[in-house]
Amino acid sequence: MKVAVTGAAGRVGRAVLRELKEVGGHTVWAVDRVLPPAGSADRALFADLSDPGSVYGVLAGSDAVIHLGAYPNTQHHPAEHVFVNNTAACANVAAACGALGIRRLVYTSSVTIYSLGWQARHGGITALPADESVGHHPQNAYALSKWVGEEIFALAGEESGLQTASLRPSLVIGPDEWTTRGRPRDNAVGGLWGHVDSRDVALAARLALEHLDELGPGNHPFNINAAVAHCRRPLAEVLPELVPELGALAGSLKGPETAYGIEKARRVLGYEPRHSWRTELGD
Repeated sequence: MKVAVTGAAGRVGRAVLRELKEVGGHTVWAVDRVLPPAGSADRALFADLSDPGSVYGVLAGSDAVIHLGAYPNTQHHPAEHVFVNNTAACANVAAACGALGIRRLVYTSSVTIYSLGWQARHGGITALPADESVGHHPQNAYALSKWVGEEIFALAGEESGLQTASLRPSLVIGPDEWTTRGRPRDNAVGGLWGHVDSRDVALAARLALEHLDELGPGNHPFNINAAVAHCRRPLAEVLPELVPELGALAGSLKGPETAYGIEKARRVLGYEPRHSWRTELGD
C-alpha cells in the first residue's frame, strides 16, 4: 500500500516509517512540518494539518493513512491550542479520507482518556488490568483531544465507511530515551501504570493497518503497552498505597503485569510487545 504517515518526523513517526518500509514493504509518504531522517520515506511532504487544503493535497493518491500528527502534551503549548490543533487535524484527515475514497486509517489515541486514578476514586473501574471497555474521563486538553479524535473517526465510519484502528499507547519511550525518561517511576501514579517503546507502537500500527479490512467500518480501539508495568515493584503492592480505592482490584494483577490490558491487541492484531524497561535497561 501507499501509506501517508502524518507526524512522521516525531518519536513514533520515525519508528513507523522504518516498520512500514523495512518490515511491511509498503510505499511510505512522510507528512510533517519538518523533514524526517534522510532515506526513511519514499516521499516527504510538508503539511499543516490544521489547513484542510494542505491535508487534501498530501493525502491524495494514498491507499491508507497513519495519523500521528498532534501536539503530544500541554507542556509547551496552551491547553486550548492543543485541543484546537489536535481535533482540527483529525477533522481534516477524516474529511479528506472521505472525499478521496481512502478507507483505511490508523490513529494514535492515548490511554490518558481513561484517567484510571480518577475513575477509581469514583467507582468507574471494575477490573484490572483495564481493557478498552473502560469509560472515558479525560482530565486535560490533550486527553480530551484524543477522545474527540476517536469520535470524529467513528462518525467518519458511519458517513464514508472509514475503517479506523485507534491505538491507545501509554507513556511512549524512544530507543534513545531509556536511560533518561525510560527509568521506572515507582512513586508516581501517572508514570507507573504502563509504558511502551516507540518501536512497539510502530509494530502495532503496521499490524492494525494490515487488519483493517477484517475490522470493518467504524472506530476500533486497542490498548498498546509493554507487557509489564513501568514500576520495579508489582502493581498489586504499589497501587493500594497510592490509590487505596484500587486496593481490592489491584490484587488481580499478576507479578509485573501492566495496568492496561493488551489482550485485545494480542488476539485481534497479533500484537506482542518486544521491549520494556526490563529488556532495555537490564535491571
